[in-house]
Order: sequence, then structure tokens, then C-alpha cells
Amino acid sequence: MHDLRFYRNLGNLTLSDIAQRCGGLVQGDGSAEIFSVAPYQTASTGEICFFDGKRSDALDVSEHCSGCITSEALAAELPEGVSKVVVDQPRAVFADIANWMIERRLIGQPQDDLGPTILPESATVSPGCVISDGVEIGEGSVLGPNVIIGPGVRIGRNCDIGAGTLIEASLIGNDVTIKANSVIGGSGFGLYGASDGLRYLPHFGRVIIQDRVGIGSFVSIDRGAMDDTVIGEGSKFDNHVHVGHNCSIGRNVIIAAFGGISGSVTIGDGARLGGRVGVSDHVEIGEGANVAGDSAVFRPVPPRETWGGSPARPLKQFFRELAWVTKQSRIKPTNRGD
Repeated sequence: MHDLRFYRNLGNLTLSDIAQRCGGLVQGDGSAEIFSVAPYQTASTGEICFFDGKRSDALDVSEHCSGCITSEALAAELPEGVSKVVVDQPRAVFADIANWMIERRLIGQPQDDLGPTILPESATVSPGCVISDGVEIGEGSVLGPNVIIGPGVRIGRNCDIGAGTLIEASLIGNDVTIKANSVIGGSGFGLYGASDGLRYLPHFGRVIIQDRVGIGSFVSIDRGAMDDTVIGEGSKFDNHVHVGHNCSIGRNVIIAAFGGISGSVTIGDGARLGGRVGVSDHVEIGEGANVAGDSAVFRPVPPRETWGGSPARPLKQFFRELAWVTKQSRIKPTNRGD
């Protein structure tokens, strides 16, 4: 379920209400009441999901969801007992449903139901800061000039938030450093095609940053679409790093400057990524793995291996291939007469 510190319910709908609004066909219990959205693997009672993936993954749809938006071709593949709304474009309809039911709490708007802002005397708030309703700042934390904190955000003890940083939809632990002009908790780059062109998917997840994380300047960490984006304790990011939505990054991970981590990537504890490494979406980088700078990672990197190149592969293999190409380039072509 979405976190009510960052999002507000606009009202519940039944499955039949949803079908009527979107022109879909109900298969199952149309009276089921829906109050939130969730991923298809984890949706539970009162939550609706969508599925438009591979047939082989259809049985992973949660049997506990109160409804699933899907296509006619996939409806029969879902687990028995799952109520469905059959539509032509499941992803687009699901985005509409999310916006019908949930809205983001906006910076600058009163949030009377969140309670007062908690700001201890030992915390430092520099000139120009904007602190929204319901925010909690821990003892000894410092907010630099012009920091903007969105509704409901929690920041732990002894944190140092650099000038011009924007934080929303986030829970931040103790002893965290975020340097100037970073954006934490913005929406991700999730897109879907509609009849009128590309649209952005709504994002109703969070960013969770654990203790002792260090984040450089001009870093962007996107909140999850429905799940959370999680940064494990002790991890360190250089300047100009981007982390996409729904990523799970372990403890003591190092990402050097200009690293680009696409959505739903998993990085294990102690992994190290060199400068300008790009990682494709849904890829897993194992515990203790190393990725050389300038690499492009398109497939899983096993634990404790070192990879490099574009596309990335085991570093010894990359060097062998590079040596072969170099050797071939030095061979003079043989002139052959007809």
C-alpha cells in the first residue's frame, strides 16, 4: 500500500466502477472494493494490479489481489479465482486507475492531517529552506541554504543535507550526507504508450536511505513506482549518479561519478562500479562484484567477479578480445590479383 505520509487517498472504487470508467469487462467479483494499487506479485486484499507480461509469468500474479487489469489474451492464464478487468491496454488503464484513487502530497500545500513539523533545537536550518508539514528532522542534522523538504519526509540524526537539495517521498536514516543540488524521491522515467503518444507512469513508492550513506552533488534517486527504491547502509555515491525507480542497492556499495542505474536493478552488498558505468533495467549485480569504468551492463554479473567493456563481460575475456582486435588491426592486408 502507498505511504499516507506522502500520498492521499481520493476514494475507494469497486471493480465494477473501474470497469465502467475504463470500458473494460469484469470477470469475477465486481463488488470487490479497491483502495490502492500494487505490483502483481505482491498485491493483497483491497489492492489492484495489472499484468501484461509473458504467459509464463502469469501464475506469479498474487492470488490475494482484489483485482487485476489484463488483456483478453492473458486473462485465462492468471491464477484461478483472481478477479479481472479485461481491457485493450492494461498498462495505460492501470495508470489511469492509480490517478483516480491516489494523489501525491505537494510541496507548498497545507497537510493538516500529517501533524506538526518536528524540528529539534540542535538541528540547523539555513536561510531559504522550505520545510513542509509533517516533516521530522533528527537531532544535530544540518540543512544547507535553500533545501526543500516535501510533506511527511523523515530525516534522521546528524545528517548533512547540502544546499539546494530537494527531498520528497523519502525516509532517511542517521549520519547520512547528501551534497548540494541533489534530488531524492522524484518520479522515475517510466513511460507507456497511449493513443495520444507517450505518457508518464504514476509513481507512488518511496526512497529509503539507510544509515551512514554518502551521496554526492547532482545525484538523482527516483522513488519507486509502487515498491521502494532502497539504498543500503554505508553505501557511497559520487557526483552525478542516477538511480532509477525500484532499485535495490545493498550495503557498502560504491558507485563512481556519472553512474547510471536503470529501473529495478539489484546491486549486492560491497559491489563497486567505476565511473560512467551504465546498467540496464532489471539486471542483477552480485555481492562483491566489480564493474570497470565506462562499462555497459546488460546481463547479470555474478558475485565477486570483475567485468568490463561494452557490452560488459568477464574482464579477462574482455582483455583477450581487445588484444585479438588490436593484433588483427596490425596485420597488413594481402594484395591478391585476379
